Amino acid sequence: MESCILKSDSIITSTCDISKGQVSILASFKTTGEHYFGFGEQYSHLDFKNTKPYIFTEEQGIGRCDKPVSKFTKTFGVCGDEFSSYTPMNFFFTEKNEAFIFTGSPYIKYDFTKRNSFSLESWSKELKIKYINAANTKEILYQATEITGRMPMLPDWAFGTWLGLQGGEAKVDAIIKLALVENNPVSAVWIQDWVGRRKTRFGSQLWWTWTADTVAYPNFPEFCKRMHKRNIRVLGYINSFMANEGKLFEEAKSKGYLVRNKKGKDYEIKTAGFPAYLIDLTNPAAFQWMKNVIHYNLIDVGLSGWMADYGEWLPLDAQLFSGINAFDYHNQYAVDWARLNHEAIHEAGRDSDIVFFTRSGAIGSAKYSTLFWAGDQMVDWGENDGLPSAVCALITSGLSGITINHSDIGGYTTVDNVFLKVKRDEELLKRWIEFAAFTPVFRTHEGLKPESNVQIYSNDSMMKFFSRFGKIHFALKNYFKELNKEATEKGIPIVRALLLEFPDDSLTYSIKDEFLLGEDLLVAPVVVKGANSREVYFPAGEWLNVWTNETIKGNLKRLIKSEVGFPPVFIKKNSRWYDQLVSILGKFDSL
Repeated sequence: MESCILKSDSIITSTCDISKGQVSILASFKTTGEHYFGFGEQYSHLDFKNTKPYIFTEEQGIGRCDKPVSKFTKTFGVCGDEFSSYTPMNFFFTEKNEAFIFTGSPYIKYDFTKRNSFSLESWSKELKIKYINAANTKEILYQATEITGRMPMLPDWAFGTWLGLQGGEAKVDAIIKLALVENNPVSAVWIQDWVGRRKTRFGSQLWWTWTADTVAYPNFPEFCKRMHKRNIRVLGYINSFMANEGKLFEEAKSKGYLVRNKKGKDYEIKTAGFPAYLIDLTNPAAFQWMKNVIHYNLIDVGLSGWMADYGEWLPLDAQLFSGINAFDYHNQYAVDWARLNHEAIHEAGRDSDIVFFTRSGAIGSAKYSTLFWAGDQMVDWGENDGLPSAVCALITSGLSGITINHSDIGGYTTVDNVFLKVKRDEELLKRWIEFAAFTPVFRTHEGLKPESNVQIYSNDSMMKFFSRFGKIHFALKNYFKELNKEATEKGIPIVRALLLEFPDDSLTYSIKDEFLLGEDLLVAPVVVKGANSREVYFPAGEWLNVWTNETIKGNLKRLIKSEVGFPPVFIKKNSRWYDQLVSILGKFDSL
């Protein structure tokens, strides 16, 4: 094994090029700091001191060591671990305002177990390193996102309620009507099954043929027009796979647009329930062809956005059109998938009003994705893969340049069999709704097995609760828009770790279950089943409880009553938005 030793105190920008064979680059760096933050979207850690993380774009895993589900998922090799992530990034910084960016999306393993230094190993021929030494944390993010790119402004309609529904036109119409009766500010309906549903042993899944289903939605373009007239945008679903049937699959296969295996044959990949094939994004003709699919089959039928799913499944032994090693390209595939969606929208002249949301990425994804979502959490309270992990994901991704992020309200992964049952209950759904109301996008998901989960439309009480928080979210629209503008211009996230605003307070370095919405709102979601209170850390300043009007002086921890419907939310006194936020949120101080 050949090696290259780099030291950040003497080399700021360095290239290490080892050109012979499959090699490993070893590098060590001195730092003045001891705490490490960033690394993209992470679900289990905020501070990476004394850890050994790795950067490899992949499924987050099912369970991620949370009990009881991990006992079963480990058996099948799909458990994940404390560092598995859809959108990890080779970008991080210390509490001393040093930052490191390793561009090009390589696979890297880090070691932060030694004091004032770290080491890494990368299976790349070249490492391009950018080093930043800034005055403060916000300046780090500004400089870093100048390099990696920034996310755009969301259109006005994106700040309303997004109903995640499926099951056909009649069902969608009926639930929208129920929401509107409660004056829920519905601005979008996300219909993932616009392509049709199939039942597999894993649950309710979709037909990956990328054409509208004429059974559930007999005239989908007309349906989209009708919704648009009601000021409700229709969103769909797509990914970079082709199911092994249908007109588009046959065309992609005949033109050589699919990723190939070592034998030069189309690479059949066993997905969750059925075989499928990846589009080879290194083939310019395939790239353009897939953009055309989006243009004609999604945009032209009337969709105002979609979930651009997957991006992390490229096999490491695949053969690519470009000749590039699939191992080297693996992380970059997710970036190029976002770029493809971005270019399709741009070429259609729809940059200002279409929103697509991605879950997978690496360095560079932010300049293409219009929105992220935090992946497929369990419908439970697990620290590493349930509701708490979604809170952590938004906080950590914000420290890595993913400035606009959200999660599936209620989670996604559902288990309902004779051996194990993990199903969404009403309490979990309500606590997730509370959390989501104070994030940029308020979008529901029925989950992997809709019939097993409590839904926002399960009963009148649930719908009223959901609508109340939909109104809260929409009432914050102008605040969200200002934060979105700052994110687009400066790379400062909308959902912020406490350490971003209070970098000199070391107590904030480990807080991954509460956050600041901008500078002015402190939010502490309830993430423990059955809890009617939680401990909240208040940083420096004075904080007004929006439900009780009590003022609490900071630099202390305090147990706060938090019955369902009243999550701990506080407005910073003497802040620029103080009076407006008091007026906005004071209208919702009772159920």
